[in-house]
Amino acid sequence: MINSHKEYWERGGLNERRHSSHIVVKEYVVPKINEIKKFIPIEKTTKLLDVGCGNGFFSYYFEKMCDTTGVDYSEKMIQLNPIAQKYIMDAKDLKFENDSFDIVFCNAFLHHIDDVNAVIIEMKRVSRKYVVILEPNRNNPLMFLFSLIVKEERKTIKFSLAYLEKLIKSNGLKLISSFSYGLITPNKTPKILLPLLRLFNFKFFGGMTHFILCEK
Repeated sequence: MINSHKEYWERGGLNERRHSSHIVVKEYVVPKINEIKKFIPIEKTTKLLDVGCGNGFFSYYFEKMCDTTGVDYSEKMIQLNPIAQKYIMDAKDLKFENDSFDIVFCNAFLHHIDDVNAVIIEMKRVSRKYVVILEPNRNNPLMFLFSLIVKEERKTIKFSLAYLEKLIKSNGLKLISSFSYGLITPNKTPKILLPLLRLFNFKFFGGMTHFILCEK
């Protein structure tokens, strides 16, 4: 993980990010978890690892429903993350035993990584069963424009569903389902637009987020 990305996630402006309990963040996260649960069971006894957990948009909600651990290489992000089990850790060298978690999850993380294959290999190694990857959809016009403007988001441009499917298959994972979904973003969506944008909480080509659901 390159220094410029680390500096990006340690910058002062991140103190102003919405809390995980914010209504927009909740509307961004909860419907996505519900989509995941259509394919993968998440119960109280489920052990889940959130890789690149950041300030906790997903791990905050996962912790309410299962045994959740978060890891991130940014000390600032870990400090902002509200969950109890969280560690500073390099995703290319996860300090867990093989098959430690039922589900290994990441959201909007892989496009910040230089060696994506190394991270997927580690996610697979520490997973007993499932690996879930969410990434921005470069086919969404607003996401494509954002990726062009912000250099730290530039790699999003190559993250098509086909590219992600090839990545997971080349690393020995079996695809369960893949699709694009929704139009809400956690930090940029104005609260006033929620009633309109939540109408787009379904699968479609221009959805803001790619889902890759797979198993070992």
